[in-house]
Parts: sequence; structure tokens; C-alpha cells
Amino acid sequence: MSDTLSLSLYHTDDIILIYTALKQLEKRSGYHFNKMKRALQELLENTLEHAYDDKKEDEIAIKVTFSLQECQLQVTLQEFGKPFDFSPYLSESIDGSSDHSKGFYLIYDLVDTFYFANLGKEGKRFTLISQLKNCSLTSPEQPSENKNTLHTLDDITIRTFQEEDAEAISQLIYKNYDYTYYKPFFYTPKSVKSANLQDTIHSILALHHQKIIGHFALVPRINTHCCEVAVAVVHPNYKSMGVMGRMFDTLINEATKRNYRSIFGEAIMLHPYSQKANLKKGMKESALVLGLVPNDIEIEHNLRLPKRSGVLVGYRLFEDQHYALNIPSQYKQWIDKTYQQFELNFENTTDLPQLKIYDVHTDKELNLIAIEINMFMGDEAFTILLETILLEQSDMIYVDINLHRIKEMDTLIDILNHHGFFYAGVMFDFYHDEDYLRLQKVCTHNIELEHLVTYSEFGKDLLAFVREDKKRIF
Repeated sequence: MSDTLSLSLYHTDDIILIYTALKQLEKRSGYHFNKMKRALQELLENTLEHAYDDKKEDEIAIKVTFSLQECQLQVTLQEFGKPFDFSPYLSESIDGSSDHSKGFYLIYDLVDTFYFANLGKEGKRFTLISQLKNCSLTSPEQPSENKNTLHTLDDITIRTFQEEDAEAISQLIYKNYDYTYYKPFFYTPKSVKSANLQDTIHSILALHHQKIIGHFALVPRINTHCCEVAVAVVHPNYKSMGVMGRMFDTLINEATKRNYRSIFGEAIMLHPYSQKANLKKGMKESALVLGLVPNDIEIEHNLRLPKRSGVLVGYRLFEDQHYALNIPSQYKQWIDKTYQQFELNFENTTDLPQLKIYDVHTDKELNLIAIEINMFMGDEAFTILLETILLEQSDMIYVDINLHRIKEMDTLIDILNHHGFFYAGVMFDFYHDEDYLRLQKVCTHNIELEHLVTYSEFGKDLLAFVREDKKRIF
């Protein structure tokens, strides 16, 4: 089953054609799209109110595209009205305990995926995706005689990587991202196999009748007992069924078996879904890192980001013993607030292993640079280092400051603030099993700063503080 319909509307009277097209798709597919219809109504009301409130004679310019695939309906609405700021609607607080009768978070509740992109001269684009519940690979009018073809969690198994899985993993990445995924070695089955056998990643697979339909991985950081949970992909036909949650549970068990101190996830700030998923699995947010998600990724062959997006970093700590902290006064309130979530025990020690004064970590694929600082650096030394790094023309520069070893924290923070670095948050066990304070510097106009979506109260407050600190610095 595959259908695509496109409408170009230039008058408010034509909006009824959107619902007519949706009804026609219902007839063809045998499904009901009541929630999608309600989401479109809310989106159109907001669009007409904010983008076309001063148009004469009900003139509009809106393009709507419906794409009905085997197990999902995707609707893209692109409008060319006047610019307006969506950030107040995309950063409101939601705690999951109340209903949303209006606004963008009502749309989040009604559909499985909701994206917004400001395209500049090309207007604004909204993408809404609804997964078709109880979907099978045959249409509802022609049900399969074999009930096992229905996608149910009872038919799906979760297991760790086996050598013969590599090719199917590469094909799954391609299915979701075409050739735009920012970890290119995942397109080479030999590299996927080698990485798993060498323990540079630990892949977890979801299978439906021996077919790989999901992938999630632990990605260990070098020289520390901390892992990122990443490379999370589910085949489009199997989304919104709880597959990701079951893989996540297996990842957590695998991390504890392998004696990692902690895991962390980078929840993209285009939508609240991944943030909510991390919180459900016991993660607590500690940092908001801008520019980490590249804008050339194509999601499910359709959505491209207009700018580099940010992430909310969430941690789950398995070891509660951490070294004592040296907290800078400038950020004491937020660092204290972050640590209080984890209820850690702190160990005083003067016998720490020797580390380099600083180290520079360059990610050429993402065009990002991180400076790891373990001992105090004066203004002259840091200025010389920064001038060299700026020649690399990276999009973002992060400074990770050891929270255990540096006594002159206030002076160092003043130096970094002077050079344009502002607050990101705490990165636990990030290098050498030690905690680091991350500051960040924006080096390009291609960074999304306004349209960032937050889910939790903590995330909302952290976003406000990061913006406030950036404003203070500049």
C-alpha cells in the first residue's frame, strides 16, 4: 500500500480540500485518521492565526502533502505566511499528568511524530506522522491467513549481536536515513561486524520472525567506564509498538553486566519523544548541548533539519561513589541542582592518577571540537590554544573542565566566559571515570538556538538558564 497526494491552497475556502483528501485516503486504506484530522485542525488554526492574520480576502499560500505507506501516514504542511516565533509554543512545560486541549503539545499527543522546521525564504514546514495501529504487511481489506504476520510484541524478540547481523543492520540504517547518517561506518557491514567483535560498540537487535527490525547500541567512551546509548533505529513499519523500550531495557542490563559506571543518552530537541523515553528508563538530565546534531541528516527519506540541533543529555548512574567536587561559584546553583538528582556519595582523595593538563578531541565527521581540561590554564595559555583551534573552523567548540582537580575554578570560568563559552551542564564519568563541567561556544550561524523543544521541568529550566548565560556572556 502506497499513496501520495499533494495540494496547493491559495484561499481559506480551499482548506476543506485537506479533509476531503484525508477522507479519500481513509477509503483507500481502510484506516481511520481521526487523530491526524484533529492535529491538522489545530495546526491550521495556529497557522492562520499567526502567519496569515493580516492577509486580505482570505489569501493564503499552503502546500500539503499526504504520504500513505504500508504502516504509517505522513503529512507535510509547508506554509509561506509571515515569519513568527514558535519558541514559546515549543518550550512550554508538560509533565504528562494533564490533558492539552490546545496548542502544539496537543499535536504531540495526537500523532506519533511532530517536527517543525523554519526554512527561511522557503517558509515554515511541519511534519506529522501517525503509525497505523495493528498494521500488517497486507491491507485491512485483504487480511493475511497467517496471523503471525501481524506486528505484535509477542512476535518480537530482543537479543545481542551475532556476526551474521551486520548486513541487516546496515540496511536498517539506510531504510531510515538513506545515506545521510552521521556515523558512516554503519553503511559497511564489515565495519559493523568488526566494531561489535572489538567491543567498540555493543549492538542490541529486535527481530520479528528472524527479520531484524530494530537496532540500539551501547557506544563505550575511550578511557572511561561510561557508555552512550545511541544508534537507535526501528523499521518504519514497526514504530509505536514499544520495540524501542524493550531494546532499551536490554541495553541497561547489558551495561550492568559489563560493569559500566554509567550510561548517557543524547535526546534530540526537535521533539519531546526521545527525552520522554530517556526519563521513563530512569535517566536524569544534566546538560543541554547545542549544535551536536548535524543538519544534513535525512530522517526517513524526507525530513532534513534547517540548522544543527541541540540535545538534552540524560544519565543513569550505576556507581554512586564519586570524587569530591570543586564547584565554580558562577554555576554553583545549577551544578548543585544537577547533582542533587542523583544522591551520590563523595570521596575525598589526594591520590588521583596524573592526567594531561589538557587534551583536544576532534570529531571531523560532525565538525566539532572538545577541549578536555584537567589542570588550571591561565588566560595566555588558553588564548594560544583557542586561536589554534579556531583555525579548524568547527561549528561548535566545547570545553570540558574536570570538577575534581582544579582549585582555581572561578578564575578559569572567568577566562572561558571572556572567550565566549557559556553553560552546557555536567557530563558524568566523561573522561577517566571523572566528572566534567561542559561549557560551549557557538562558531557558526548554522546552530538552532530558538526552536528547541523541552519536555521536563528540569529541561525547561535548564534551557532558560543556557539562554540566559549565553546572553550574559555576549
